Amino acid sequence: MKKIIYFLLLTPLLINSKAASAEDLTFGGHYKNLFVTSEASSGEGYFLDTNRLRLEMDKQADPWQFHLELDNELLVHDFGNTPDFEYIRSREQDNLSSWDADKVSTDDDHVYLKHTLYRAYVKYFNPTFQAVVGKQAIDWGKMRFYSPLDLFNPLGPIELERDYRVGVDAVNLNYAIGDFSGVGLILAPGVDPQHSRYGAEYHTKLGTYDVMLIGANILKDNVIGAAFDGYLKSAGLRGEVTQTWQDSDDRNFIRASIGMDYNFTEKIYLLLEQLYNGGHEDNAPATVLFSARESAKALSLEKNLTSLWFQYKFTPMLEANTYVIYDWDGQSGVVNPEIKKELNENTTVSLGAQFFWGDTNDSEFGSLNNLYYAEFKWFF
Repeated sequence: MKKIIYFLLLTPLLINSKAASAEDLTFGGHYKNLFVTSEASSGEGYFLDTNRLRLEMDKQADPWQFHLELDNELLVHDFGNTPDFEYIRSREQDNLSSWDADKVSTDDDHVYLKHTLYRAYVKYFNPTFQAVVGKQAIDWGKMRFYSPLDLFNPLGPIELERDYRVGVDAVNLNYAIGDFSGVGLILAPGVDPQHSRYGAEYHTKLGTYDVMLIGANILKDNVIGAAFDGYLKSAGLRGEVTQTWQDSDDRNFIRASIGMDYNFTEKIYLLLEQLYNGGHEDNAPATVLFSARESAKALSLEKNLTSLWFQYKFTPMLEANTYVIYDWDGQSGVVNPEIKKELNENTTVSLGAQFFWGDTNDSEFGSLNNLYYAEFKWFF
């Protein structure tokens, strides 16, 4: 049934193809190889080699756009029998999305092969009204690290693949009230309320700041919040705050984040953010470490965290990035140095590592093991 729905959703790609010029139909994609080596929670060393081929197709038939992305992902590894690999399995769409658009064809001790409908949506656009229906990315957040408003398909701050976000099956409607104001509505029903997400937002411009107010029901939790994003003189300033009423254990709490960034020169960039997570749990369940869904819902294990991003551009095609997060309550941290080189306009390579420190108990990062990675990405 789910495949039939997506087929009907994208049928206009074929129906309208003759009516449009060749420029209206585009194909592309990329190949990525990400090699990681580290230690599992058991202390044994492991490696993970991810190979992903993504095929993309866009069809423009104004005022409509039809978009499709298909992933074929091969993981070669040596830790399939450990709890650590369960985190990778937990990112399958039957755990995170309303409709299961994954097909895992192989899952054994050393090979994991998955085929995914990564994006599939139809977009209608005019200057006043926009509607997107299908599997898409939805991000209300303004922050670069911990984002309380990133409610629909969030990413963790130490994810190596910041460009990979499992889609949410949703109807996303936006109506412009004026040049800088509008309202939005997101409907992402699941098989039951525990797997459903709904939200509404109002956005406007106040001076140099974009301001957003939101209300949502996320996996049965009620959330209200606000965000702003703008400039303080020549520095960027942004912030988010949410109030959550949690259904599962009848708790309510505040989460808030504020950040500032500044380009000192054409070569030097610095960003600093601070998170307060009133929803942290002193005795968080172990599933938070091995479940993408539980990890996203917790946001962080500790209450107060400071994040920093420092970038230095040696040339327009060679840059070094260093990401640092410090956990003030558990006195733990992570530093992620990375160097990235554009070989040409279609090809990039990156080398990096994540170094963790802190008490293995009652901290954000103390139980995690150092890892090293290399990435190759080619666009076509």
